[in-house]
Amino acid sequence: MSAVAVQKVFDEYRVLSDEVLKPGEPRVEKFLRAMRKSLQQKENWTFWLPYTLSLDTCMKCGTCAEVCPVYQATGRKEIYHPVYRTDMLRKIYKRYFTLPGKLFPWLVGAEDLTEEKLNALAENVYRCTICRRCSYVCPVAIDNGVIVREARKIFDAIGIAPDELKKKGTRLQLQAGNATGMPAVAFLDMVEFLEDEIEETRGYRIKIPVDKEGAEFLLMHNAGDYLAFAETVMGAAEVMHAAGVDWTLNSPNTGINDAVNYGVFYSDVEFSAVIKAHVETARKLGIKKLVVGECGHAFEALKYLILRLIPPEERPFEVISILELEDRWIREGRIKVDPQKNPEPVTFHDSCKLGRLGGMFEEPRRILKACCPDFREMTPNREMSLCCGGGSGFAIMEKGGFLKFRMETYGRLKAGQLKATGAKVVACACSNCKAQFREIINYHKLPMRYAGVSELLANALVR
Repeated sequence: MSAVAVQKVFDEYRVLSDEVLKPGEPRVEKFLRAMRKSLQQKENWTFWLPYTLSLDTCMKCGTCAEVCPVYQATGRKEIYHPVYRTDMLRKIYKRYFTLPGKLFPWLVGAEDLTEEKLNALAENVYRCTICRRCSYVCPVAIDNGVIVREARKIFDAIGIAPDELKKKGTRLQLQAGNATGMPAVAFLDMVEFLEDEIEETRGYRIKIPVDKEGAEFLLMHNAGDYLAFAETVMGAAEVMHAAGVDWTLNSPNTGINDAVNYGVFYSDVEFSAVIKAHVETARKLGIKKLVVGECGHAFEALKYLILRLIPPEERPFEVISILELEDRWIREGRIKVDPQKNPEPVTFHDSCKLGRLGGMFEEPRRILKACCPDFREMTPNREMSLCCGGGSGFAIMEKGGFLKFRMETYGRLKAGQLKATGAKVVACACSNCKAQFREIINYHKLPMRYAGVSELLANALVR
């Protein structure tokens, strides 16, 4: 998108940031004004209802703490308790936005906001991956994940957001077409390189279509996969070729060519700008189905969150996951597989966004059971799967010892799960999860590797 187009989208969908950043104003005052906007239904079109209900309703029963990965992994340290974290915002809410809190703060647990408390809250909301495992078990449906995400959104409105998510994330994606900053020429060179790699490793050559107008399927990956997880990209291309369908990738020449949307993690403004760019790109190419590659949060954004923002008549295309297509084509017999080509024992990690939030549990399992003879479940799995620790942007954040934090908390629990399976391969269907497992395997010295579902499927193809 051009700079003018990007700014137009920001102006059109600005939710919290208007008039918040007043020069010279104390941060506490900025935060309170941004929070006031977040509590107004007309200003908060995404999660206003679950957000306000969750602020008002928590019974402090502690059920959430028993399933919180970071709380359990840190030896049950209070600062990582889900309710401790959300209470940091809840106390501010009660003190400044409820009558009892204004009149009798000591009776209702309301507290004044200080710079010190603001700093503590800013750090704590980026210790939770918003996996929403806690929300799944809450007896009264309190959504701690929504509260954390809303707090991040308020911080963004006053100019506080991780560079990895904003400057090097959504802003770069809108300017360059992808969050890696890869220009069109480099992307086209990369595609040619992948064609060469497939020919060298498989013994036959396929043509990967790019920027084809009117195709039935537009396959859009997390752009980082081209650089970090090329095997997944090649695998998906081989599967599309084997299925004999009309498909295409797209380059930055046609707009956004990156499925990610880091605004999901911290900002309605940024989320809106990116999702509008996705829709604009798909409409420009005239495709019938937008296929989301192996990226959990991208699927959530394009399949579900888009419904809150873009009316059906403005998105004349279907959104589907690559996993749904692969599962369907195997069951229909459109593609043939030989599971003996993947002889190693394989386990599968349920990504939070695809599984707990997207309900996609059986599709990847059917794929893996069809193309791997020794499939082993991790325990727990499906709805109660443990977050790997790469979600909500964590997988690309390493400053200030953050990588060690990820490995010693979420990563340590997940490493224990992996060891218990005895598997030699952990299959992942999400880019952030692959990045996290790459580090977990190295940090904890596990005798195994990670792989994309599409990669394992491509290995098993009968040609």
